[in-house]
Amino acid sequence: MRAIKKSKPKHIFDDIVSVVILEQTQLYKNKSNWGLSFGSKGLFDTHVIAMDGVQVPDGAVITFSVTYKDGCKEIIKERSGTDQCNRLMQLAVDPPSVRSDDVSQSHSAKYVPIELQKNQLTHGSYIIGKDIPVGTFDFTWVFGNGSITKYKNDHDTTLGATTYYENMGNQYEYEYRQCLHVECVEGEKLVINGNLVVQIARSKPVEIDL
Repeated sequence: MRAIKKSKPKHIFDDIVSVVILEQTQLYKNKSNWGLSFGSKGLFDTHVIAMDGVQVPDGAVITFSVTYKDGCKEIIKERSGTDQCNRLMQLAVDPPSVRSDDVSQSHSAKYVPIELQKNQLTHGSYIIGKDIPVGTFDFTWVFGNGSITKYKNDHDTTLGATTYYENMGNQYEYEYRQCLHVECVEGEKLVINGNLVVQIARSKPVEIDL
């Protein structure tokens, strides 16, 4: 008797729990330069010529790791600029919130609200040199799940302007509990997403005694 092959479950965007950017591959194309060649008979003795082309950027292919509510994981490659890629990018930077029908019954226990302590950061945007001093810092997980993203400045939050990105939390294998020696430069923008709470502290110098 031939075994029946099970088909993969079909997922939709609402089924996505988390998206992680694994890789970005820059694409290029050749661009030819066109010009005129003037002959010996004067200004009107011209010929159109194509000169050697040069390579110019032509978008990128971004590889995502997508985790669904049923525990399935999928690697998806999308070209930048497409609707699918833009939605996955948005989910990677701003994880979807947990819906009320997904909440565990454990919430019936007495709720104890968390209180922010000194040098703890939560969801929001912080400007280096204004909200956070310039320096090298360690970020240690305290509560929740989300991501830490750092951009070159306060007005460009595209992928190309990203100088640091890490998922933090205690639910999934790709999430970190501690991010060490993160260099924070004057004018950069630090964004914390999700319901994440982290402790920030100045990094200790690396000591090498060989």
